[in-house]
Amino acid sequence: MKTLIWFFRFAGACRPVVLGFGLFAAALAPCVATPPTQIRADLAAGESIVFVDLRSMAAYRRSHIPGAINVPAALCAAKKLPPLGRVLVYDDGLSPRAAAEAAAALNQKPGIRAEVLDGGLPAWETLGGATTRRPGLEPERTATLTYAALKELEGPDVLLVDLRHPDADPRVRVASTSPGAGVRPLTDLQAEFPQARVVRSPFETSTARLASASSTAPTPPLLVLIDCNDGAAARMARTLKAQGITRFAILLGGESSLERRGEPGLQRRGTDLSVQLPANAALPLSQP
Repeated sequence: MKTLIWFFRFAGACRPVVLGFGLFAAALAPCVATPPTQIRADLAAGESIVFVDLRSMAAYRRSHIPGAINVPAALCAAKKLPPLGRVLVYDDGLSPRAAAEAAAALNQKPGIRAEVLDGGLPAWETLGGATTRRPGLEPERTATLTYAALKELEGPDVLLVDLRHPDADPRVRVASTSPGAGVRPLTDLQAEFPQARVVRSPFETSTARLASASSTAPTPPLLVLIDCNDGAAARMARTLKAQGITRFAILLGGESSLERRGEPGLQRRGTDLSVQLPANAALPLSQP
């Protein structure tokens, strides 16, 4: 099953349609995002596909789909390429808009029919697709998402893994200074991200188990690990990696980022700060 990424199209491919006086046409057409299982089936049937890795050169060198060429997303429009036929672009699976724009840029070149690999390299790898990643230990690298990026990605393909605990260390979370108020309740993830799905564990539902390696499963969901800045997300990340699951990211700041709704700074929403001074302490006076 193919996912549709809406983008401007012209002559059967994802392209911007420019009318007179430089105006863009209002008509939208879907840009195809193809799941890894379909691509593997097409390759097994003998179809020729050219993979284009949209990530940085450093990420490409660490691991990529065998035979892929590296063209960072920002360079796709200016890059001169021969007629490559069917092209599949992929990134880290966290920037569907950028991947769709890169595919649209490539589709403006003659002889290229570009699609997006649904879920990017992590989805391909999670479902058993071959990569050049060398076996053995390597420096730990875990994808992260900001609150704003998660808001943009929010959808049924996103699975929020709630690793927070109401009894989290109060030094990690912030308590109200109002008498008897206690610790601020945890953010309601379903209310904050109504289009996403929420689970307590990535292994607790049949939907979540789509993330396990399988040659017949559709594109695995993006697992977003959310904790109270107590290391629970990092520990779960290591568990997922050990099981061959790579399509996940940690929400930067965890619960504190949710409380601030991604706004910078240390001050949480609705939190008061009071300072107790000794009775005989004198406040310093400002100098003129």
